[in-house]
Amino acid sequence: MGRGKVELKRIENKISRQVTFAKRRNGLLKKAYELSLLCDAEVALIIFSGRGSLFEFSSSSWYDAHACRLPCMHLIYVYSATHHASPK
Repeated sequence: MGRGKVELKRIENKISRQVTFAKRRNGLLKKAYELSLLCDAEVALIIFSGRGSLFEFSSSSWYDAHACRLPCMHLIYVYSATHHASPK
């Protein structure tokens, strides 16, 4: 028997929202790792929490060595610094 569809809307309960974020973040990180392993793909994943915390995954050391040179990385950090939700 399959699971029911989840209505995609903001979770109002702060604790439930944090638990859901943590579970989905871990699932996304696992999928990124699996994709890199199974398909021999170069994968980089950057996640910002609602409070602006940074979570990242890279399948190779190339990303770690060159991230500061990628033009989009500057935009991501600027966006994070100016648009993350403030703690409530």
